[in-house]
Amino acid sequence: MARTERILALDIGASSIKAGEFEFQSPGAGTLVGFAHREYGEELTEGSRSVMIAALLRQLLVENNFTARKTLLSISGQSAFTRFVKLPPVADQEHRVRQIVEFEARQNVPFPMEDVIWDYQLIGNPASEELEVMFVVIKNEIVEQITGAVQAVGLQLEMVDVAPCACYNAARANHVGDESCAMILNIGGRSTNLLFADQNRFFARTIPIAGHSITQQIAKEFGIGYGEAEELKRRHGFVSLGGAYEEPESEVAAAVSKIIRNVMARLHGEISRSISVYRAQQKGNRPTSLFLTGGSSTMLYTDHFFAEKLGMEVSYLNPFQVVLLGPGLDLAALQEKAHMFSEVVGLALRHRHPCPVEVSLLPAAIRRERLFHYKKPYIVACLVSVLLFLFVWMLAGQRKVALYAGISEKMESFITNLVRLDKEIQREDREANALLDQYKAIKTVLHNREVWPNLLNHLLKLKPPEVWLEDLKLLRGEIKAEAGAKPSNDFGGGMLFESFGGRGGGSAPAAAKGPVTGIEITGHSVLLTPVGSGAQAVAPPPAPDSPEAPPPPGPGPEGRRVNPELFFLEQLRSSELFDGDPKITRIVTYTTSDVMRNYSTFVIVAKLKNPLPTGD
Repeated sequence: MARTERILALDIGASSIKAGEFEFQSPGAGTLVGFAHREYGEELTEGSRSVMIAALLRQLLVENNFTARKTLLSISGQSAFTRFVKLPPVADQEHRVRQIVEFEARQNVPFPMEDVIWDYQLIGNPASEELEVMFVVIKNEIVEQITGAVQAVGLQLEMVDVAPCACYNAARANHVGDESCAMILNIGGRSTNLLFADQNRFFARTIPIAGHSITQQIAKEFGIGYGEAEELKRRHGFVSLGGAYEEPESEVAAAVSKIIRNVMARLHGEISRSISVYRAQQKGNRPTSLFLTGGSSTMLYTDHFFAEKLGMEVSYLNPFQVVLLGPGLDLAALQEKAHMFSEVVGLALRHRHPCPVEVSLLPAAIRRERLFHYKKPYIVACLVSVLLFLFVWMLAGQRKVALYAGISEKMESFITNLVRLDKEIQREDREANALLDQYKAIKTVLHNREVWPNLLNHLLKLKPPEVWLEDLKLLRGEIKAEAGAKPSNDFGGGMLFESFGGRGGGSAPAAAKGPVTGIEITGHSVLLTPVGSGAQAVAPPPAPDSPEAPPPPGPGPEGRRVNPELFFLEQLRSSELFDGDPKITRIVTYTTSDVMRNYSTFVIVAKLKNPLPTGD
C-alpha cells in the first residue's frame, strides 16, 4: 500500500499569505487538497511582523482545516538580496566554489555576513566557459521572525525558499522557456519579480514597483489616505489603454486608470532596462514571450499594456498544470486566484521532485532541530537497546554471582598457599639481597687494592732517574690554591693549605675521613751537568729567597736533563690523574744540601682530578 504524506506550502509575502496543502502518494505526483489566501489587516513592521504573521496563520489554519504540519516556506523577494556572478570554471571543486561565492557575497552585501543567512545555486550555461552562480542573502532577523511565527502555530519547518526561486521552479515545471527565452513578471503587493527562463539559464531581478506603488500614487494624486486609495484601486482599477481609446464615463475611474498606466509605464521602463542588462552582461537571448502572475497582475488590460509596450506575446501563468486537483476543491475560487499561487506550487514541487533552483535559507537552529527530529527514532532505539542490554547484563550478573560463589571457595585455599609461598619468597629475597651487599663490599675492597699500586706505578713512570721518592702522604678535603700564587714555575716554602700541610707546613688531622683528594710527595734530586766526557755534580748559585729555588728546567748537553724536580712537576701537571693548575699542583718546599749544592730535597702537593676511595 502506497504511503500518503501531506505537506503545507506557505508563501509569506509582504502584503498577504498564500497557503496550499498537498498530498503525495509514494510514488506519484502531488495533489492539491486545500488552498487559502489572506491579506494582512495592516502594514507589516519589524516590531509587528512576527505577531501579525502568527495571528493570521493561526486563523488561516483553523478556517481551512489544514492537517499537514510539515511545512515548506517561501519569503518575499523584497526581503532578499540576490546577485548573479561569474566565476572561474571550478565546478568540480565544490568547497572552492563556496569560498569564492562567499568572497563575492562579502564584497556585494551591504551588511556583515555574520548577520545573514545565505546560499548559492550554480546556473548551467553550456556555451559559457565561466561558471555562472546566483547567491541569495537575507538578514537573520527577518528569517528568524518569520520562521518563529510559523513554528509558534505548531508547524514543522522543512525548508525556507525565496519567492523568485519558487516561482521560477513552477514556471519551468510548466515548460516555460523550454524552447526560447521567456520572462515571468510576478507583480506583487510591495515588489515585482522579473524572471528570465532561458532554457537552462536563469536570471532574476526584484523591482520596487508594484501594487503598493499604485496605491501610494492614487493617494497622492487624490489627497486621500492609503486605505481609501486602496479601495479606489480595487473598485476602479484598470490600465488605461491610452491613445484613441474611449475613456470611461466615471472621471474617478479615468483618473485612476491613468495613474495606474503611469506606474505601469515606469515598470515597463525597468523591464526594458533589465532586458538590456540580461542580454549585455549575462549574454542571454532576446525574450519572445511574457507570462504574468502575482496579485497585482490581474488589473484589467495589464496584459494588453505589456503586449503593446514590449511587442511580444503576453499571457497569464497557470502553475496548476503540473499538479493534480483534489475532488473537494472549489474550482471557481481557485480559478480566480490561480495567478497568485505560482510560489506555492513551486514549493510543493521541491518536496519530491528535483528543481532547477534549490536554495535553502533554513536557520542553523532549525537545521539542528530537524536533525535531532530525524535522529529521534534512532536515539529511542539506542536507549531501548541500552536498557535491554542492561537488563540482560543484570541477569547474566546474577548468574555469574552464583557461579563465582562456588569458585570463590576453591580459590580461598589456593590464595592461602600463595600467601605462604609469598612469605617464603620474600625471606629468600632478603637473604639474596644480603649476599649481594656482601658481594658488592668485597668487590669494592678488591678494586681499592688495585688503586694504590697503580698510583705508585704511575708516579714511578713520571719521575726522571735523577729523582727518588722518600715519602707519600694522603690529602683529604678541599685543596685550595695558595693566596697570591702565580701560574709559573716559581715556587717557595711555607704553609700552602688550610686543611693540611706539607713538610714545614704541618699535616692533616689524624681524624680526617673521606676520599683522598691529593697526595704530598717528599723526594730528593741530584742536578747533574756534563764536564768533559763524564758527569760532575755542580752546585747552582744560591737563590735570593729561602727556600732556595732551582733554576728553570731544560735539556742539557748530550740529552741530560737538568732540574729534575721541575721536570717531575711538569709531568705531574700533564698527567691524566692530576690537576694541571699550577696554583694547586706545585712545589711547596725546596731545600739544597749545605755539603752538596747539587743535592736537593723537595715537597710537591699534587691534586687528583678524581678523588680516590680509601676504604675508611
